[in-house]
Amino acid sequence: MSGEIFLIDFENVQPTSIGLLKPGACRIHVFVGQNQKNVSVELSQALQPFGPNACYTRISGNGPNALDFHIAFYIGRLAHEHPGARFTIVSKDTGFDPLVKHLVTLGIACKRVAALPGAPKPAKSPATSKPMVKKSAAPAPKTPAKPKNVVVTVLPETNGKAAPAANTRPGATIGVDDVVARLKGMKAAKPAKLKTLQSSMLAWFKPALAVKDVDVIIQSLADRKKIKVEGTKVTYSLG
Repeated sequence: MSGEIFLIDFENVQPTSIGLLKPGACRIHVFVGQNQKNVSVELSQALQPFGPNACYTRISGNGPNALDFHIAFYIGRLAHEHPGARFTIVSKDTGFDPLVKHLVTLGIACKRVAALPGAPKPAKSPATSKPMVKKSAAPAPKTPAKPKNVVVTVLPETNGKAAPAANTRPGATIGVDDVVARLKGMKAAKPAKLKTLQSSMLAWFKPALAVKDVDVIIQSLADRKKIKVEGTKVTYSLG
């Protein structure tokens, strides 16, 4: 179906209503974390009238961006299956914004919102007045900043051989043609599994590809019939 497709990051937002969305006017796809056990009865009841145009996907695996990768993959697949569809990612996570910007440059209508249109906003805690501080008072000690999550890059499989040197073009913009050239120039066997291809693309280039662009490039390779993905297996027709 064309029209608008909403993809809800249920790890980040847990709506209890669908706001102004109407059955038949859009499609709703709810992505649930691997360790999330419950979805509210109110949301389930609100989605029932949508029938097959509302669905849930429980993601596989844990990690700071695991659910984000699933949403990026499904946007690529749905954009191929439903040309002209408009995508709305429902999440407060600004990490989606580079992906949204890239999709727009490819002609795919996409945006991110923090809540479904018309959904009730969570109540805010009452504001408290700030105490008066005399100029002569010593400044309050700063709270130590919390450590940021560490993102680990998985290196590609090398079958006992040294990994190929990375593309070192400073400030280069990596695209589908760069990945095709890289694959053509490989002396060792090309990655036979989708996970290995993804991790290889992350390790090949400097500056590195943004992790959210990897699935977009893989989808473009499939659209150009340069690769064929069947389950977890990848075959190549690079020409």
